[in-house]
Amino acid sequence: MKFRHLILWLVAAALPAQFVRSEPAQVVGQIANANNAFAFDLYKYLAKEPGNLVVSPFSIDTALTMAYAGARGQTASQMAKVLHIPSENTNVHSRFAALLKELNETNVTGCQLEIANSLWAQRGYQFLKPFQELLRSDYSASLNEIDLTGWPKEFNPAIAAAARKRINDWVAERTRNKITEMLPLRLPDPDTLLILVNGVSFKGTWVTQFDKAKTADSPFRLTPGETVSVPTMHTSGQFRVGGNETLQVLELPYVSNRFSMIILLPYEYLKLKLEDIEKTLSPTLIEQLRQKCEKQEINVSLPRFKSGSDFDLKKPLRDMGMELAFDMGDADFSGITLEKPFFIGDALHKACVDVDEAGTEAAAATVVVFKKSLPASFIADHPFLFLIRDNKTGIILFLGRVANPLPNGQ
Repeated sequence: MKFRHLILWLVAAALPAQFVRSEPAQVVGQIANANNAFAFDLYKYLAKEPGNLVVSPFSIDTALTMAYAGARGQTASQMAKVLHIPSENTNVHSRFAALLKELNETNVTGCQLEIANSLWAQRGYQFLKPFQELLRSDYSASLNEIDLTGWPKEFNPAIAAAARKRINDWVAERTRNKITEMLPLRLPDPDTLLILVNGVSFKGTWVTQFDKAKTADSPFRLTPGETVSVPTMHTSGQFRVGGNETLQVLELPYVSNRFSMIILLPYEYLKLKLEDIEKTLSPTLIEQLRQKCEKQEINVSLPRFKSGSDFDLKKPLRDMGMELAFDMGDADFSGITLEKPFFIGDALHKACVDVDEAGTEAAAATVVVFKKSLPASFIADHPFLFLIRDNKTGIILFLGRVANPLPNGQ
């Protein structure tokens, strides 16, 4: 079931600056705006793949900003540029703390947002205390000193499996069991020393709910010549609607009106490709569209949908300019540890959303895995193949196999 052009709401709805209107607004505004700019930059990279898509740029931004707290030199400069953090901003983390405080105080009956951060550090490794203290004070990141892999001795799969289960259980609990198995079986690997984790869970009830009795299968046009039948919800009431020359915009508020789902629906008669519209998305455009919305009585039809996405963020982040952070030789995270090499080996993200007649449940988690790679070894202690080639012409002169290195296989 494909209805990707209804998934754009998540990007639009994840705009903290629109909701932060209390006393700390000036303090957190810069961080919120930076997050939104990063959100659309990243979305354009992730949206290159076809199909449904759901992502929490806020979760990713939070995890990366925690990692940024330990970055130095050019590594920090590149991360700041990608995350849209002004280079002269020396109090980014205190501002982020104010934003987290503001968001964590939003819970009301029928609308809940929960944000949690944690630090999983290899027991016995020399991590700098100021870094740990900063994440504890500004990000409320719980510190867990555990044995991740068996370091510094030989890698122990059983120990790694136990660590993986603890971290995955933590993520599942903080995301209402919406995100499970966050760490894949390959992690922690022998080089893993530190894992930063963010979890976000949202549950909202519509101000105007859809009547389940009116939900019925209706055609959904995938392309001009292809349709599928999907459960479609129906309601009517006073909603904020608007748009521009290419898009219709609908804002569906949740209880308390603190949060809203914003749906961007291309005008079908224009026959525009969704990809062309996605390229124009920006925080400024979304705010302009919202400002043009006016409340009026309308009928609303919306598919009931459930979607999930799983991303390896290493390539998108490197392509966006965050190269040094993933470079084993040149990464500078001397704000975390003075030992080298120490770099980001993995950045993973999962997100899901479930929209029905009552409201929305959404969750996301992001992990940033730091590693200290040891010198590689090549130990030919089992049967192998060999070839001798001329490097100028590329011709293979000899080709063979060694099953037993003893003369004549004796």
